Amino acid sequence: MWEECIRCKAAPAVDEQGYCGHCHWAVRAEVEEGIYAIREYLRAWARFDEWCDAHGAKAA
Repeated sequence: MWEECIRCKAAPAVDEQGYCGHCHWAVRAEVEEGIYAIREYLRAWARFDEWCDAHGAKAA
């Protein structure tokens, strides 16, 4: 299906998405970091919402 990596174009593709071995793990790490960042963002909003409730304020 893929002959070369769709990300770096420098190595042969080895997975179904078209990434080489290095890019496969690099992309996976980027996705994991993004998911972590989203979770932290949502946790911060939840803490802010709790703070607003405790202080009689309204969250935006």
